[in-house]
Amino acid sequence: MKKFYSPLALLFLTVLLSGCATTKDIEVETASDPKVNLEGYKTYAWLGSAEVLNDPEGKWQPAKFDISSDIKFLIDSELRSKNLTEVADQDAEVAISFFTGVDMDAQQLKTDPATDVEIPENVPKAALIVVALDIKTGYVIWMGVATGDVKEGASVKETKARIAYAVNKMFNPRFYDSWFK
Repeated sequence: MKKFYSPLALLFLTVLLSGCATTKDIEVETASDPKVNLEGYKTYAWLGSAEVLNDPEGKWQPAKFDISSDIKFLIDSELRSKNLTEVADQDAEVAISFFTGVDMDAQQLKTDPATDVEIPENVPKAALIVVALDIKTGYVIWMGVATGDVKEGASVKETKARIAYAVNKMFNPRFYDSWFK
């Protein structure tokens, strides 16, 4: 059963995705519209954020900090470092939004080394999706997606480090061919 929470809760879920100082489990992908000159955009405004939590057993524990604010701060920093300027909604060329989600009931296969048999195990997952859309057309022009394991019991420092890793990698031109050069 899916429940909708405030953007802070979803951001916290994303922070959980970044729960431990290790980032091996975090996968990041981006995509951009090849027909659009992304370097032509210079201004942006925030469209909003949303979170989704799937936690039928009630295992999820909220973060001890405002995850949504941290994610927004990190995205703002990345956009500004790429020479994009935040402006009032009516003056923006691009609208930015992000979505976070946690699935505490996620399953994956684990191989038993003694028998070489794959068995399902519960591995809570979290995701962060960042979307940029052209305000005039309403079309998505760029999207970044980060997914990883929920690190239950992670410290605030570990969680913040994992979220920062995901956002930084999402906007890093060494990894992706996008307007963020």
